Amino acid sequence: MKIYYIIGVSFLVLCLNLLFPRNLNAKPMNLLNSLHDNTGWEVLDSSSNNLVSTKEIQERDLFAVMVKKDIELPKNILQNVIMDVNNYKQFLKSSDSFISNEIKRTTHFVDGYQFIPINIPFFDNREYLFRMHPSGFKDDDSISIIHWYLLDQNEIVIDKKNHSATYLSDGAGLWMAEKKSNNKISLSYRLYMDPGGSLPTFLIDMINKTSVVNIFEDVIAEAQNRYLNRN
Repeated sequence: MKIYYIIGVSFLVLCLNLLFPRNLNAKPMNLLNSLHDNTGWEVLDSSSNNLVSTKEIQERDLFAVMVKKDIELPKNILQNVIMDVNNYKQFLKSSDSFISNEIKRTTHFVDGYQFIPINIPFFDNREYLFRMHPSGFKDDDSISIIHWYLLDQNEIVIDKKNHSATYLSDGAGLWMAEKKSNNKISLSYRLYMDPGGSLPTFLIDMINKTSVVNIFEDVIAEAQNRYLNRN
């Protein structure tokens, strides 16, 4: 009788897992909603071609960063550049030395791995896995052309993880393109990233701001290059 009970319970657990599978990599909807919301952003720098702003995120210690600029480029080319994880090293030239590898690609998303060296004495390097989608993060999001978020480190097995690095688990980003007049779009990149460890808050905010602006400019430059050489 006992063995029939065990078999019955096991079958029930299997059925429940099939009907209600665990989603350990669920999107951080509250964070993505905060990044998507245009309210609460405070301008830091409007002196250059880029508009740089920051925003307090509820229940988090760090600021989100946004960089924005009006450009004239097709959305699909921008999406192709941002989704081209394996070639980040080729066109993200303003970033320091890093490793960027595509782990998995489907018709709906790309999973990637990045290793970021920290050239500061006594501070660990950083690494993380992320999932990137070429779409809005929810059904009524028609403005975002890319959304991404960090993944649990135990969900994807890769051969070349650097186990001496601090793993990052709290972060997400949105690339948004709002239509403007005269064929232009208002492109913005909005990021929240907690680099973990013992880095001071002011240093984290400074690093995030600098990296967002650099990535933004490098992506636009690569998209312009691909657009000019598309045929």
